Amino acid sequence: MNEAPRVVAAGLRQFQCAYDGYVEAPYELGRMVAVREGSCTVLGIVVDSASGPEDPARPLQPPSGAGGRTAAEVLADNPHIRPLLTTAVTVVACGHIQGEDARATLPPMPPPLLAEVAEANPEEVAHLAQDAAFLSLLVASPACDDSVIAAAVRLAATAFGPGSYAFTVRAGKELARLLKAEPARLTSIIRGVAP
Repeated sequence: MNEAPRVVAAGLRQFQCAYDGYVEAPYELGRMVAVREGSCTVLGIVVDSASGPEDPARPLQPPSGAGGRTAAEVLADNPHIRPLLTTAVTVVACGHIQGEDARATLPPMPPPLLAEVAEANPEEVAHLAQDAAFLSLLVASPACDDSVIAAAVRLAATAFGPGSYAFTVRAGKELARLLKAEPARLTSIIRGVAP
């Protein structure tokens, strides 16, 4: 994979990061990522990713003779294409860590522009997600649909190792509290969490 993506647009609720060029496998939907620069570590959940031409005014044209070949083969045979493309990832903030204190609230400041974005380590995920309060920011965000929230719960559970089932139950209870007026949405998310 290319080097880590960097923040290219930043707000308190949401930020976007981009890779230097095209990558086949950006951070997956629901993955918690961290920006460790600035006054605190900002944590967020990946809600979208998109790849396309660096200059949207110049749409990508498939090279001649690409028929019947995989995308990887076409890119390998046409190395000049990769620098013309970019991959961007959209992230919704779900908390921050200052010192030893993890808070499932909006960060005090947006992450710095051009700061590196990395996958949150299991300790950061467990520290922020232990009481499942981070889900309130996801439920409130228009950028987070049910599949994002379900993926975030599934992926966060892996940080708890043998305690993953207990975390999943806590997350289910928190979602039930947050979505008590939206039973259909709650059911949709719970179905997405279940193996």
